[in-house]
Amino acid sequence: MSFSRISGGAAALRTARAFAVLAGRSLLLGPAAAAAWLRGGRFDRAGWLADTVVALGPAFVKAAQLLSTRADLLPPRTCRALSRLHDQVRPVPLRTAPALRFGTGEPRLVGAGSIACVYRVVLPDGQAVAAKVRRPGIVQSLSADLAMLERGARLAARLPMLRGVPVAAVAAQLAESIRAQLDFGREAERLEGFRKALSVADGVTVPGVRPELSTEDILVMDFLDGLARRRPEELGEEERRNAVVTALRAVYRMLFLDGVVHCDLHPGNLYFRDDGSIVVLDAGFTVQLSESAREKFAAFFYCMSQGDGEACADIVLSTATAPPGSDTAGFRAGLAALVEEHTGRSAAEFDLVSFAAKLFDLQRRHGLHADPQFVFPILSLLVLEGTVRAFHPDVDFQREARPMLVTALMERVVAVPREVR
Repeated sequence: MSFSRISGGAAALRTARAFAVLAGRSLLLGPAAAAAWLRGGRFDRAGWLADTVVALGPAFVKAAQLLSTRADLLPPRTCRALSRLHDQVRPVPLRTAPALRFGTGEPRLVGAGSIACVYRVVLPDGQAVAAKVRRPGIVQSLSADLAMLERGARLAARLPMLRGVPVAAVAAQLAESIRAQLDFGREAERLEGFRKALSVADGVTVPGVRPELSTEDILVMDFLDGLARRRPEELGEEERRNAVVTALRAVYRMLFLDGVVHCDLHPGNLYFRDDGSIVVLDAGFTVQLSESAREKFAAFFYCMSQGDGEACADIVLSTATAPPGSDTAGFRAGLAALVEEHTGRSAAEFDLVSFAAKLFDLQRRHGLHADPQFVFPILSLLVLEGTVRAFHPDVDFQREARPMLVTALMERVVAVPREVR
């Protein structure tokens, strides 16, 4: 299924609307704060921000969902307010959504995200299923948001500070990946792929798809009972550790062996259970890496875990474009120092945001044009790091990746024909 892009004029109108929403909400900020003061209460600025994000549109909600996991970047109060956007966005009335005629009784809302709402539906045989229902009008509104994102990225790419950074290319791929979330047929295939790929991993549950009940607007899956967002203190120390390690290994299996990047593992899509097992939901915001990108990112991550900055530089240089005048020697020395600085750090010490920013800044300062495909695995790990950091801050991201990295690299060696070696 494909979704057409909107015109430049429509993107400009959407941009104007976004500015109008911001202006209107900002004008109301003062009176709302004054009213709260008169009532003897405290104005909830974080709540105001979350409501403003919803008013801006679905692409802004998606960005806020990802940012809410990063308590190292935003104040805790803001993260808590934005975290409700994982599955507590204002739901649409069921009467305006596609009919769930296959069930009996009244469907029960269990989650409302930026693109769809999820209902618990009981089938005539008594089984419960989860029906993910696409929001009415979401195709048009999300397409307009993404067109605005791409337009803004093209303008930002002209700034001197972003010269050499693939801002427009990353924005285009990001928009395409988010746009693909509207395609429930694609998501059903990816979700089933996840379920099969992770069936060999202990402690991981992915709901099965019910294709006979699904349509273009409704994705029906097995309903999993007992899913709840848990705070770190609600799980024992061993269960927290097991859940985090299991989640990391599942992500590494998808990334390094299958080349599938799940960019949306916030607490609304990744659940920790009391026994330390995990549940992975939703496969809409995923990216399939090329075979070359998968192999090279795996090699980069492995070399980084070994503290081999020179090899990391070789890999990045083989993926980046080095125009005349670029300083590859300076980049090589800078990346070697950066890898040495970050090797072996725990989640509490290893700051992936800082590492990624420095990596891309190194490329920019030395005149290299980065491969945008490298951005998505880093985005995925940024979201996952934010989700698991509080549960097991001492986990070693690099050590836990090594078994999967060795498997991925050995598969590459075996796949090379003997005469090519």
